[in-house]
Amino acid sequence: MSSSNTTLLVGGRIHTPQAPDATAMAITDGTVSWVGQDRPARALHPDADTVDLDGAFVAPAFVDAHVHATATGLHLTGLDLTTVGDAGEL
Repeated sequence: MSSSNTTLLVGGRIHTPQAPDATAMAITDGTVSWVGQDRPARALHPDADTVDLDGAFVAPAFVDAHVHATATGLHLTGLDLTTVGDAGEL
């Protein structure tokens, strides 16, 4: 599994439902190839370039590139009630 085109992230908090206690992640050719604990990660990928995350949080493959177009349009054309404090001011 290991190769010189693999980057190994260790010592972090890797968020994934499949491995909720993961601290390491391998990335090979730009794709997440393995997720788990530090010790097995180092054993499986001994030649990888290693990056110590120092406890940092990683959310692999998390993508949220969408827009709620209708809500945005209504915000632009509707009433701006952001400064209204209560029903009396409304």
